Amino acid sequence: MELRSELLMDISIRVNIGAGDESMIETGNYEIPRHRVEVKEDYVVIEVEVPGVDKSGINVQLVGNDKLLVRAEGDGRRYLLVKELPLPVTNEGAQAVYKNGLLTVKLPIKGFRIGVE
Repeated sequence: MELRSELLMDISIRVNIGAGDESMIETGNYEIPRHRVEVKEDYVVIEVEVPGVDKSGINVQLVGNDKLLVRAEGDGRRYLLVKELPLPVTNEGAQAVYKNGLLTVKLPIKGFRIGVE
């Protein structure tokens, strides 16, 4: 699958959903980062290009069991990706690694592995 990128203008996102009065709306210009989604064995793997951002400026959240939210900010750059996943996933055993501007998120596909005897 090919990586793609788009520019978003004046996006509003709700931060701290479900946190009572601490929830707020944040508005700003975000770029949709180039990204790729693949199903590999028992995982959905998402690669997201967020160059120029420090690891501490990256926020990755699983919304429900079928949407991924990646927000990355730093050095004057703002990226936002909300991606519907091809299969339901779980956060148990999930991994996120950031190296050289590439964020790789590996999410186990939801369900149970059945052993064969």
